[in-house]
Amino acid sequence: MSVIGAAIILGLVVAALVKMKVARPVVAIVCVLFGLVLGATPIGDAVYSAVASVGAWLADAVTGV
Repeated sequence: MSVIGAAIILGLVVAALVKMKVARPVVAIVCVLFGLVLGATPIGDAVYSAVASVGAWLADAVTGV
């Protein structure tokens, strides 16, 4: 799984939370903007590596089922 795949999955989760009225659209937009700003900071590479590691672990777990 790539970071783009993780972004799509997280986007779907945010969309579902908005649809179920758990999170308001404004909250979802703020979360997305926070993620973009965080990715642009020097810690972005570490965040990328962490998300890639979690994605690889999830892909291994799903294919192992």
